[in-house]
Amino acid sequence: MRRARFLIVLVALSLSGCFDDPVAGGTVETENTVAARTISVDSLLSPWNRPLHSPTVATLRLDSSNVPFEKMSASGQDLSVERMDGQPIPFRVIVWDKSAFVGRIQVHLDSSLQRQDSKFKLRWGLKDSIRTDSQAVWSGISDSQRVLLSSVLVDDFERTSLKSPLPNGAWWYSSGSDSATVSTPQLVSAAPDRSGKVLQITYKAPSAKSQFALVGLAIDPGPRSLRTLDSLVFWVRGPGKLTIALEHLSTSGTRKAVVQRGIDSNWTRISIRPQDLEPAAINGEDGNLGWNAVRDSVTNLSYFVSDGSTLWLDDIRFYGIDRDDLK
Repeated sequence: MRRARFLIVLVALSLSGCFDDPVAGGTVETENTVAARTISVDSLLSPWNRPLHSPTVATLRLDSSNVPFEKMSASGQDLSVERMDGQPIPFRVIVWDKSAFVGRIQVHLDSSLQRQDSKFKLRWGLKDSIRTDSQAVWSGISDSQRVLLSSVLVDDFERTSLKSPLPNGAWWYSSGSDSATVSTPQLVSAAPDRSGKVLQITYKAPSAKSQFALVGLAIDPGPRSLRTLDSLVFWVRGPGKLTIALEHLSTSGTRKAVVQRGIDSNWTRISIRPQDLEPAAINGEDGNLGWNAVRDSVTNLSYFVSDGSTLWLDDIRFYGIDRDDLK
């Protein structure tokens, strides 16, 4: 196969905080297209993700507005993340969906890459991508810092109001079916079984009569992608029948992904993964269209309950996303 040494002029792309290299070059096969984005670290790191003198992890959120998915491999295997001098930077691909034009990549940034005006390159079209062990992304980062970087506290209720600590600062609300009775949410003492405060609602809603109560939270003013969600974890006490729902609420209707769990009078830690959610109901009954229909446009987290009288919730956290996914 004939080879030629040439300089490849990069295709112009628009992305705040990213810049096209004027030139990228090397000895490559002439039918290949190698390109790169020069990315400003300042555009990636929010104030909550700027540790002093220690490494951190930043997330690249890629879509059709900032990279040409049609020119990239189906699995992202042609990607490389490099310093400006070409040295590899540890990274891992979390999500790569070429058909949906969605990519999420985590990049390890040591302290030298966190200086003002620091930059690095995302390259693609490489036949032999320069890779490092993906586990090196978390090298030198403590367990507590990793939780901060890869999860979001929805609420632990250790405040004086029911305003969530999420970036949008929404308030918890309660509602119910036509014949159900539901109290407004309250902050109460968790004693004697737990410390601190918890959320509580009281209700009357027999499932035999298709009644339900719910307590919910808008996670953001607009739909947000939770595609990288690893799990939703929380503590709950009943007794009753509980349905957890991640929903997209809009004027045109409700789409949701749900899963049911039995609860009793003891505190129970529940972890819900996307694969635990129920498949879409026949004909979309009750708006349950499954996770794939909701994951890129979630607006609300809801807890539906019946066949009990009181529901308590505590320490709710999303794992697999960070605060910038919800801002």
